Amino acid sequence: MIDFNIKMVAVPFLMIAMLVSCGGNPKQVDKMAIAKNYIQALNASDFEELVGLFQDSIRFNEMDYLRTFDKEGYRDLFQWDSVFNPKYEILEVKEEDENLHLTISKECNRIRFLHEAPFLSSEIMNIKEGKIHSIAIVEYVDFNDSLWSNKRTKLVEWTEKNHPELDGFLYDQTKAGAVKFKKAIQLFELSQDSLD
Repeated sequence: MIDFNIKMVAVPFLMIAMLVSCGGNPKQVDKMAIAKNYIQALNASDFEELVGLFQDSIRFNEMDYLRTFDKEGYRDLFQWDSVFNPKYEILEVKEEDENLHLTISKECNRIRFLHEAPFLSSEIMNIKEGKIHSIAIVEYVDFNDSLWSNKRTKLVEWTEKNHPELDGFLYDQTKAGAVKFKKAIQLFELSQDSLD
């Protein structure tokens, strides 16, 4: 009878000890997994997956330019980007405290036309409490500004003259604006092919 009572008392103590020892250490956040999930969501154009990786709002710093969106407010810009079929890739990563220092490659229809090569950026992803707090683009690597500006100007001028129904695409960062932008690129490229 004494043996049975000892077991009845010992089992709950063992269970409590196991729970305390398992829960004593905070769960280590896998920052690399968060970054990979972010890139996968961008490549899949999966809005719900992407915004689920962020904390309460979506913060992007682009050099001196800060943009903050609530999750639903980010939908237009996300849809705009998705129209161009972007492909993102992490080329380099270095972890430092709550931050990941990333080199990201981005390629899409718009970038191929304007830059003729993938877009490389140095970015800092700040992660707090297992979620993305902010992403800062600190530098565009090997960005050919003169090529980009020249091709953009040619496209805008050609579109104004030949397809005025698409005019204004450059500053319309909605899905409809992106569709016009993409169509303008396609028509411009077709016109250039016919000259060859």
